[in-house]
Amino acid sequence: MAWIYLGLVLFIVIFFFIVVKRPMYEVMFLAFLALLLVSGNIGKLGYYLIDTSKSYLLFTMMAFMMFGVIVEKSGIINELLNMIVAVVGRFSGGAGYVTLLAGAAMGAFCGTGSGTVAATGSFMIPAMKKTGFSAELSATISAAAGTLGPIIPPSAAIPVMYMMLEAVAPDYCTASQFWMFAWPVSFWLIIQRLITLYILIRKNKVTPIPKEERVSLKVAFKHGWKTLILPLIMILPFIFDNMFKDTLITERLGTSGAEQFSMTVLLVVPCVACLVAILLWKEKGNRVTFQTVGDMLVSGVTVAAPIILMTFSGFAMGTLITDLGLAESIVADIRLLDIPRTAVIIVAPLIFTFFGMFMESSSVYFLFGPVFIPIAISVGINPMMAAMMVNVMSNGMGQMSPPFALCLLVAMGIADSDFKKTSYQAIIWCVTQYIVIVLMLAGLLPMFGMMW
Repeated sequence: MAWIYLGLVLFIVIFFFIVVKRPMYEVMFLAFLALLLVSGNIGKLGYYLIDTSKSYLLFTMMAFMMFGVIVEKSGIINELLNMIVAVVGRFSGGAGYVTLLAGAAMGAFCGTGSGTVAATGSFMIPAMKKTGFSAELSATISAAAGTLGPIIPPSAAIPVMYMMLEAVAPDYCTASQFWMFAWPVSFWLIIQRLITLYILIRKNKVTPIPKEERVSLKVAFKHGWKTLILPLIMILPFIFDNMFKDTLITERLGTSGAEQFSMTVLLVVPCVACLVAILLWKEKGNRVTFQTVGDMLVSGVTVAAPIILMTFSGFAMGTLITDLGLAESIVADIRLLDIPRTAVIIVAPLIFTFFGMFMESSSVYFLFGPVFIPIAISVGINPMMAAMMVNVMSNGMGQMSPPFALCLLVAMGIADSDFKKTSYQAIIWCVTQYIVIVLMLAGLLPMFGMMW
């Protein structure tokens, strides 16, 4: 029965999204209602809606998205980009490195790969083409940058992955420990992209960004150094909680209080970052009132609202799947098949990639995350690694794998590149990324002590 339920959900998502072409937030809620109906739980609709609305992780994700909107709409992100351009723009292929790092930074804040490609690609793809990049290479670099961002903290996807892990392995780690673990995972994906980009730049003999088109490091730092406070706000509280969780914090607050402290940090950090971003914006001479800030947030509603609605439906569906015991049932069936660990490590990224080509990334991890994580744990994969890989495989692979990858298609449209040639370029990025994912799942890459 579990497989029938899962098959029904997949059929509804694929049919209504691809064939009927309805927006994914509608499709996810429809799939949730269908699962309620066929499982005989439609009478509990109100319970699941209310229970989901009380999730602190949902509010955390909304807070991170609000921060992303403020950083983008206030123009603060441009000062960060100028510093990146000043540092790497002087090197051969510098425009590519700027695109990769800027896309990763913006994607981490706004949490949407295709949105990041559209935002940064509109001005970085022409810059790359102007300095010797082909249209096809420019498109794939922009797509690679966009798919990297949602993997890196403070991406709103991180709390979602933690929620999925908590559902399967309660109290395995704290929110701060999981947050810190996301950094070494991100590090290896950044290294993979930088090495791939370096090889492609050398192969294509690309030139630096012209000096007259980039701000000097001195000027960029003078105007933008205060924005570096934001990354510090995003990481220092989690480092503190991670280092002193079992000592100072537990001694002062007790075990239960320490758990509440971790949850509070996760929610308070983006709120404080929003306040600091607004103060930085005010310092630039802008008038800060409830109306101006409200207008800024309203301007980002068209991007944020569908994601929040889809996440709400995903949370509700995840709770229902847990209550029905679907994940446990599927894991039990797979255990009977005695699928080896190696097969899970090799095949799982391919499954996520396939569905990621057709579906929005958050839909992929909401549908397959609750199933993959317990399966991965059952074959000996570290629980935190399993949860983080759901994010990596959903956002990093399918969204730039031809022929239907959304991020890649957006970048191709901006670059006006040839589909066939761009697809060949994209395969290079996908293959190298697949190798890194397999190595991490197999535990062959060091996580710098971030394993519990």
